[in-house]
Amino acid sequence: MAVSAGGQEGEAVCEINVTPMVDVLLCLLIIFMVAAPTPPNEQIQITVPKESVTAVPSDPNSPLLVEVLPDGSAKLGQQVLSNDYEAMVKSFTENEKAQTDSKVVVTAKGEARYGDVIRVMTAAHESGISDVGIASDRL
Repeated sequence: MAVSAGGQEGEAVCEINVTPMVDVLLCLLIIFMVAAPTPPNEQIQITVPKESVTAVPSDPNSPLLVEVLPDGSAKLGQQVLSNDYEAMVKSFTENEKAQTDSKVVVTAKGEARYGDVIRVMTAAHESGISDVGIASDRL
């Protein structure tokens, strides 16, 4: 009784059997996973401030605050900004503190519209102020 191995009689089989190789690789993977040291479980110590830092308007190091009011108008510090976009950009450009610090924080009061806040932020950015942020109430 003759047994055929896949080819015609007398020919060699030219197929690679990858099943034993996969078995060996999986066994090696399991051995290395079990033998590897566990990653360190270190805790990083951080300090959380107890009190929130509030900006005082008279502080010379605090960024300039722009308030967007519910009626769509805006105030740059104590100065009321014009509703005209070009005049608003000019007000930001002429403000010495905004230009030297290159930092402005925008806050919306009450029911201010999103579009008004974006318009003020865009005007500040267009005037050359590189850092335009958003202030939020404490949660």
